[in-house]
Amino acid sequence: MRSVKSYAADHGRTLTSVVEDALRRLLTEELRREEGKSEVDVVVFTGSGTAPGIEIADRGSWQHLIDEEDAERIRARSDAGS
Repeated sequence: MRSVKSYAADHGRTLTSVVEDALRRLLTEELRREEGKSEVDVVVFTGSGTAPGIEIADRGSWQHLIDEEDAERIRARSDAGS
């Protein structure tokens, strides 16, 4: 409770407003879970075409890159959870 009071004071808010916001967020998250909805990370790419040596129609020319990206993402999540 001390940390909540400190947060409220640091942000110029009342304890009640901080608790209300936290409860709203909690209930919203639980409703999403119950409805099977979850937040999705949207990846946006920019540029003017594929990288050299990548042929979209040839999965073998790019699959290893996707696998490496997936592995790195899994490692990052694992490291963040530790």
